[in-house]
Amino acid sequence: MKNVNYSPLVGILTSKGQKKDSFRGDLSVFKSIQKEIMKIGGLSFIFTTDGVCEDHVLGYIYYESQEKWGPISFPFPDIIYNKVSFRKDEETTSFQSLYHLYKQEHKYFFNPSFFDKWEIHQTLSTSKQLTSYLPETWIYTNMTDLLNKLHTYHSLYLKPKNGHKGQGIYNIVYDQSSYYIHKKNNRIKYDESDFVHDVEKLINQRHYLLQKDIQTDLIDNCKYDLRILCLYNHNGFHKICGIGIRKAVKNSIITHVPNGGEIVSFEKMKHICPVEELNWLSETVGALLTKQYGFIGEFSLDVGLTPEGKPIIFEVNSKPMIFDERDIQKRRITHLVQLFSVLNNTN
Repeated sequence: MKNVNYSPLVGILTSKGQKKDSFRGDLSVFKSIQKEIMKIGGLSFIFTTDGVCEDHVLGYIYYESQEKWGPISFPFPDIIYNKVSFRKDEETTSFQSLYHLYKQEHKYFFNPSFFDKWEIHQTLSTSKQLTSYLPETWIYTNMTDLLNKLHTYHSLYLKPKNGHKGQGIYNIVYDQSSYYIHKKNNRIKYDESDFVHDVEKLINQRHYLLQKDIQTDLIDNCKYDLRILCLYNHNGFHKICGIGIRKAVKNSIITHVPNGGEIVSFEKMKHICPVEELNWLSETVGALLTKQYGFIGEFSLDVGLTPEGKPIIFEVNSKPMIFDERDIQKRRITHLVQLFSVLNNTN
């Protein structure tokens, strides 16, 4: 086992790759963290639960001179940064044992798990201050209930309870005579029987949420939303690290870049973004998440703005994706490493 004099020693927990001795995740981010943390005398390494032994952890570090990853045995890290790729991996006995070990020893385990959309909605709904920032949301129970709500609200979103990257999201509409299903930028008209058949086929016994459609502001007659990166700071609050703006293609309900979404400069839109209110949301949501889940080092908010500029929280993500805006991603890495150092000194 390597004699480690690095402080902090951070273990980045990932999912296993398809090949032996491989792992998943964004290698460029892992390299950036390792490079940044070494500047302050620390070290990070990558590991999976397969590498956890009784008295050491088999991990991987990046050898820049050789441009490759290599295995080294480490003591248990001071802090674990959870970047596991799949929910099922967090449900394993090995993951849960490691999490509970760190919890018992009062060591930081950067974010305990993926978020469940329904659980998040219920958690945030406990705050009277946040009620007006949340769209009305319900668990899908049966088609009769869905039709009743659709006849009342006329437009709803169907969202998978544990979905990500905009996958499996549909907008369903009723206009007093016909029904419509809107997927990405494709809208199809139905009579009731065909509508019911296709919605049931889309849901396919998976867990879905119904969410009231909120009219939001548009850019060039296209939907857009704010991707807000929030990180914990040494003062005990979550602060905004950066705001990215994603604009959907014409007639699309999805703003994600892989689905055709476009990156819009924050500078172009900052005059309409209520930054002070968004900072308050970051602090308030962060405090509630911490109360519900334990320590939350980072999260992101997907926020829409009404035509009047009121923020509406559509999603909360426990494992924010890489931000395409280089300045935001660079600040993120710098802040993460500073946070690792501060947290290690409080243990």
